[in-house]
Amino acid sequence: MTEAEAPVSPDEVAHAETRLDVPFTVVNLVTTALSCVLPFWFSSASAVTAFLVFYTLTGLGLTLGYHRLFAHRAFRVPLWLERTIAVCGYLAIQRGPLFWVAMHRMHHRHTDIPGRDPHTPKEGWLHVHFGWMQRRRADIWTRDLYHRWVPDLRTDPFYRWLDSEARDYLAYLGLLLASWTVGGLVGAAGHPFMRFDLRNAWCFLVWVGLLNRVAVLHAFGLINSVCHTYGSRPYRTHGADTSVNNGWVAALIFGEGWHNNHHAFPRSARQGLQWYQWDPAWYAIVLLRTLGLARQVHVPSEDERQRRSVEAAPVPAAAHGPQRSASLTR
Repeated sequence: MTEAEAPVSPDEVAHAETRLDVPFTVVNLVTTALSCVLPFWFSSASAVTAFLVFYTLTGLGLTLGYHRLFAHRAFRVPLWLERTIAVCGYLAIQRGPLFWVAMHRMHHRHTDIPGRDPHTPKEGWLHVHFGWMQRRRADIWTRDLYHRWVPDLRTDPFYRWLDSEARDYLAYLGLLLASWTVGGLVGAAGHPFMRFDLRNAWCFLVWVGLLNRVAVLHAFGLINSVCHTYGSRPYRTHGADTSVNNGWVAALIFGEGWHNNHHAFPRSARQGLQWYQWDPAWYAIVLLRTLGLARQVHVPSEDERQRRSVEAAPVPAAAHGPQRSASLTR
């Protein structure tokens, strides 16, 4: 099923009510403020290392998993691995795969159309980074509506179980507690009397529990804002789409910054289409394919890329019909 076929009428979008989610807004603002201050007071080598490891696991869980595997079906993996990747993405605390994928498919269907795209910089940078999550449009946050965009995922009982905002809060509290506990135990390993290291516990809570979520959240915010504003456009895209490639964002979030490449070829498992375009999520997919764990890996052919190139002669609109439908699939 494609986004074009998702049974959400324009009236549902145009007249969708917006409400301010006060608890989520408070949590977001407080944790962001704390993440900007506390790392300067609570820091240790083991906490910074754990942050880098956890940033990689959760970041790839979103980029390789939620985005390329679930939202676009750019490749396939066994169910046990699919769910493992989903858990890694879930630990970024950006909702479960049903909501995240629905939001992303809506973004591709209505790219950069204010009031229809869930997050476009045309509605302001605060809207892109925070606003769309705080001031909630009914067509995005009403479960029955966003479930229409994910018919391929909503029948899975595990993903439906993850699709609970109350459970998201519990998962975040559990993550904070787990990071604090692990930090104290890691610190104890280097203590002569193996005593729980209270300071290292707080360092882990700050770097792994707080900072990681905020860092990943803003990294994806940069994809939505910077990668629709500042960069290059080597490929033609449709309608109001302003997607661009930005190498700095790609470096921060595992190759997702090659956003014009992605919008031109949404189902491609590889977003860094040139050899010099850094794309760690793609390298991980290649590793999975080499190990026999990834199959049906989609990458555009050289001919497809040439036809989409801005340097190529424009293709008549009629010729774009089938290509457009295919490019929006999931």
